[in-house]
Order: sequence, then structure tokens, then C-alpha cells
Amino acid sequence: MIIEWSERFSLNHELLDAQHQELFELANAAQRLDPNNANKAELGRLFKEFYDYMGKHFKEEEAYMQSIDYPLYEKHKKFHESIIEGMTKILKEKKGVVELQKSIQMIAKKWLAEHILENDLQIEKWRKSLIVTEKDLHASL
Repeated sequence: MIIEWSERFSLNHELLDAQHQELFELANAAQRLDPNNANKAELGRLFKEFYDYMGKHFKEEEAYMQSIDYPLYEKHKKFHESIIEGMTKILKEKKGVVELQKSIQMIAKKWLAEHILENDLQIEKWRKSLIVTEKDLHASL
């Protein structure tokens, strides 16, 4: 199941959006591999690249949340930690190509797409509320 990037996933943050797009591409590259022709090493390399990039992205996203004093930062960070723990567990398990592809598919759907829609977009909502509050403050002066 290929998941395509669209504007509905946008946080209106150039770096984070670009990173989300890259994560979609990495997940989809693994999904495009033919399990009959792909070898486990190739798929494992893609999974590891996805895992490493996810960790890098989470650090950037967490820094951004802190910079805007996002009130759900700790909860969001714990969710990131649980994703990394889950991915670490998958990396340590001995899986065949089909199983690894299914794992990547689940990660792309649950931990990437749904996480962006259900959690990350709340960050943008918070940021927009700050802009409205600042405008209201300036209007009252």
C-alpha cells in the first residue's frame, strides 16, 4: 500500500514537511520492491535508512515544538519514543522480505500518516492560535 504525500499532511513548516515527504518516499521505496526479486539485505538497508531518518526528524520536530512552547510537547515526545522502540524491536527480529515489507507498511500507515494527521497537525493548530493571540493583543493596544 503506497501512501502519497499531499497537502493534508502539511504543517506549513518547510523543513518538517520536507522531512515528512522524505519519510513517505523511503516507506514507499520499500513497498515498491518485488518480494520475489528483493533480497532481505536490500529491504533491511531501506528499513534502517527509514529508521535513522525518523530519529533525525523527531529531533527536529521536538526542537520546533519547544521553540513554540507547544503544551503537549512531553506527550508528543513520549509518542516519538514509543515509535522508535517499536521500530527497534522490528529491526532486531528476524523477518523475511514479505514480513519486513508488511512491517514497513504498518509503520507508514500507523506511525507516519496517522501520526501526522492526529498528532503533528495539532502542532500547527497551536502555532496558528499563537498568531491569532498576537494579532488580538496588537489590536487591543
